[in-house]
Amino acid sequence: MAITISSKSQTNELPDISADRPGMATSPFIAPSKKMQIETGFSYENDKRENTFQETFIYNSALLRYGLNKNSEIRLQTDYTTVKTDSISITGFNPLILGTKLLISEQKGILPKTSFLLNLTLPCFGEKNLRPKNLTPSFYLLMQNDIPDKLSICYNIGIEYDGTITEPTEFATICFNYSITNKFSGFLDNYNWFYNSTKPENFVDCGFAYVVCKNIQLDLSGNMNLQDIENYFMINFGVSWRITK
Repeated sequence: MAITISSKSQTNELPDISADRPGMATSPFIAPSKKMQIETGFSYENDKRENTFQETFIYNSALLRYGLNKNSEIRLQTDYTTVKTDSISITGFNPLILGTKLLISEQKGILPKTSFLLNLTLPCFGEKNLRPKNLTPSFYLLMQNDIPDKLSICYNIGIEYDGTITEPTEFATICFNYSITNKFSGFLDNYNWFYNSTKPENFVDCGFAYVVCKNIQLDLSGNMNLQDIENYFMINFGVSWRITK
């Protein structure tokens, strides 16, 4: 009986928190069943490309994830932001993004752990100058290979709509994550958008994550544009909290 109780206790014990922050790549891991996870942070973006100037302050980026069961979660996201250019300054909430992540398969050998992510950007909430004109969907395949016992490779492919034109933008990213210690990890992430009418945009971000305790993670990262390193950068700081009760 003691062995059985111990075995069940170990089986039901939650692993360390797995957050979709801080990189652009989204992991295929699902939020634990019946648990809420809050991922929030601050970011600053400075963009001087193509003889324009834009500053973006995201004071609070909030992603709420709730595990419906072991194979699915629902998601809700919005940001409180300020966008400044040479001529305007806009402050308010970005539109609500309603989403779901569905587990397709676990990792089996070289076959990756795979999930499907659907996001819907809603045109009925947020600062009117920041929200799309129409309901805007995005679709992604999320994949990850864990290479024991320190390295993981996460990669996403997807299509995104902007709410104004019918042709989607293609998105692809690959992220290398290395566990330096049991609590401290670093990552390097290359992410790209491919357009039909203009040249692609290629970025890289890197940073660190620290698991304070089983249910709390801190992160710090920075982003650069590979085509114009001198005129673009972004910095991010965030915290992820899994609520277990």
